[in-house]
Amino acid sequence: MSKARLTGKQAGAAVVAGIFGHLLFAIGWIALAIVLLGGLITGILGTTVSSIAALFKSEGINGVFDNAGGVLGNVLIGLVIAAVVLIVISALVSRAILKRGTVRKPGATTWTAILIAAIVDLPLVAVYILIASNTDGIPFLLIALAGTVVVGILVWLWMTAAHRGSGSVFANTTVTSAPVAEKPVEPKKD
Repeated sequence: MSKARLTGKQAGAAVVAGIFGHLLFAIGWIALAIVLLGGLITGILGTTVSSIAALFKSEGINGVFDNAGGVLGNVLIGLVIAAVVLIVISALVSRAILKRGTVRKPGATTWTAILIAAIVDLPLVAVYILIASNTDGIPFLLIALAGTVVVGILVWLWMTAAHRGSGSVFANTTVTSAPVAEKPVEPKKD
């Protein structure tokens, strides 16, 4: 059985959801990765400096790092929460756009597109950096923005097409009772 064709409204919704959903997701996803990696590096560096200070019995330096670690930990937790909230908002925005565009299974389409984007986005940052370093003056942010938009459109269109229904003539129809045929009216005899 063949798949149904996407309507213009569905394809348009996939493009818009791909642009806005993926931009919001990419910002949240990259921010989450940076915060977690930065927190890991800061934690290791702070623990190392604190341990070295403890060897020299320097309570003043050790106390500073202990206090800074508590504040930094709270900031990192706040940034992780903000990144996760941005990811959730991206999913809600994408689902709402797809639902308004009458896309079949808007939630499944959104979550599979986000999963694919999560796998693809982090390696693409390296590609964007490589492209930016080999161009004359085009800023990295412009290249990353254009790449994110293109990837979002392609992935969301792909997942919208993958979740479309059957192309059968009888797909999306419901069974109703057959109309009752009226008894033919006989002509009057004069």
